[in-house]
Amino acid sequence: MKRLYQFKSYRSRLLFLLLGLLAAVLLGVFYLVNQANIANARIHLAETLEITASSFAKDLQYRERILTDKVRLLSWDFPFKRAFATHERETILDTLENLRDRLGANVMMIAGIEGALIADTLHPEARDNPAVLDIMVNAAMQTDHGEASAIQMIDGVAYQMVVVPLYTPAPSAWILIGFTIDDAFTHSLQENTHSEVSLFYRDDAQWQLISSTLSSAHRQALGEVILSRAPQKRQTLDIKLEQQTYLTLMVQSQQGGAGEVLAVLQRSLSAALEPYMRLRRLMLGLFGIVLVLASIGIILMARGLSKPIELLVKTAQRIELGDYTRGVEIKRADEIGVLAHTFNSMVGGLAERDRVQSLLGKVVSREIADELLSKRIELGGEEREITVLFSDIRNFTGLCETMSPSDMLMLLNRYLTSMSHAIEAQSGVIDKYIGDAIMALFGAPIALPESPVNAVQSALAMTEELAQLNQVLAAEGNATLAIGIGINTGIVVAGNMGSRHRLNYTVIGDGVNLASRLESLTKKYGVSIIVSESTRHACPNVPFRELDKVCVKGKKQPVAIFEPVPDIDPERLVQHQQALDAFFKQQWEFAARQFSLLSRKPADKILYTLYLERIQAFQEQPPPAEWDGVITYSEK
Repeated sequence: MKRLYQFKSYRSRLLFLLLGLLAAVLLGVFYLVNQANIANARIHLAETLEITASSFAKDLQYRERILTDKVRLLSWDFPFKRAFATHERETILDTLENLRDRLGANVMMIAGIEGALIADTLHPEARDNPAVLDIMVNAAMQTDHGEASAIQMIDGVAYQMVVVPLYTPAPSAWILIGFTIDDAFTHSLQENTHSEVSLFYRDDAQWQLISSTLSSAHRQALGEVILSRAPQKRQTLDIKLEQQTYLTLMVQSQQGGAGEVLAVLQRSLSAALEPYMRLRRLMLGLFGIVLVLASIGIILMARGLSKPIELLVKTAQRIELGDYTRGVEIKRADEIGVLAHTFNSMVGGLAERDRVQSLLGKVVSREIADELLSKRIELGGEEREITVLFSDIRNFTGLCETMSPSDMLMLLNRYLTSMSHAIEAQSGVIDKYIGDAIMALFGAPIALPESPVNAVQSALAMTEELAQLNQVLAAEGNATLAIGIGINTGIVVAGNMGSRHRLNYTVIGDGVNLASRLESLTKKYGVSIIVSESTRHACPNVPFRELDKVCVKGKKQPVAIFEPVPDIDPERLVQHQQALDAFFKQQWEFAARQFSLLSRKPADKILYTLYLERIQAFQEQPPPAEWDGVITYSEK
């Protein structure tokens, strides 16, 4: 930190201090003003939302009182009682419809004192009780005065309902009256409070929007928010709708029925902050002018330094592109001259290193070359978890017998180039080529968190690359190739191995051997790729098909083996697992039927024929009691 303030000239020190102080003051003022305005806006909006919540509650109470007063008068109305006394449904329904229109209501119902429906203006032909009738009557029976009110849903529309008894003179029926809760109601509340109002209703199902002052896009976005989170009562929070932030207050209540009503009251934070935004733009303009003037002063003072620095930058850009042929020519005795001399020395060192690295990169992979050049080269290694991939061409020896050495070498180079591209595209490192075999590392020498996934994706890409190469080979009249790939994830020893005069960066250990054994097993199961259980568990998003439980040569512990099948039909994968589970449970007949059906696909013929042969053998001679389904292979 001390060296930061050690300037060679007083002008540089003064310029740095003044510009730093100016920037600190401007940023501090801007930050304080910004925070104060946002805090004040939030306090004002929160108070406004509380007022809106009170207005909402009062409006509901006012509407409820009006409904109750109207229906109370109706319950003592003599002409209505006389119409009810006729017990003629059509007469009662006509009377209800006339009263509904006269009172300005949207729905009226009447039911017997036991709750049976007599007439319903919404459903004139209905005979059965609607759900809302039972809910309202039951609620009224629980009160001392036989009256109840609630917001209820009828045919997907929200109604504010009131129920009172009809006296003749004793209670002889129930009268229900209701007004719709629609956008007109929320807009009237918005006119008084200037807040956005949305009402949601929920019975036994999820919340549904019944009215709102928001636009269609914002309504949909708010509905998704309400469905994804539990409403928080009387707590102000931020909700983002279509890139616009609203300060939101949720008021949740029970209205005496089976459902719940949620009022979502909102004010736009950006709209509230608009006056401050104008002030902030003005402040930014002033700050910009100050910074421009300061920048002009800096440019004038630093003009004497800019030209040599630009020359250094251009030379550095050429070096970045690999051009080490020219250095910089700056003849000065000050710090810039010393920097130019040091820079030219660095260019020579980089040129030498690039030549060494280029040569080394043709012998080993680029990652291993970087590892060797970045560390002290010595024998030894370290334990680390990596994923090892082995691949091999099937029947390579027989193929060599049909081709000349030069043709075989050319074919092998084409194959290795294609496969290496697929491996390196997934951050894999080619450890070595062993004839037609490839050993690749994922996670060494550079540790990567997704190494198992990269290895599996690389194997799938290798099979695709091989398919394309085979098309070209077939068109040329050459024999096509088939490969096997084995993948395992485990702890190995990675490092420089060999003699003190000749080193090789590689990995050794049981995890490497297992990957090689799995590659050999691909021929037995008729698949191209086999991965170990450890690799499979490290790739939760890749679909796999379990192949078997095996104990390979050199290992005493059994291991489950899998094949990545990204394009398999899910139903076929389920059928495969059912057949495999039945096999391990010794349910031979069911397993045989399933394997027979699965074997109809030519690509899986070898795999399922293998199991069918095992089942036939076990049916003739059952396995011992301690049989665990593990197959032991003694050959490599």
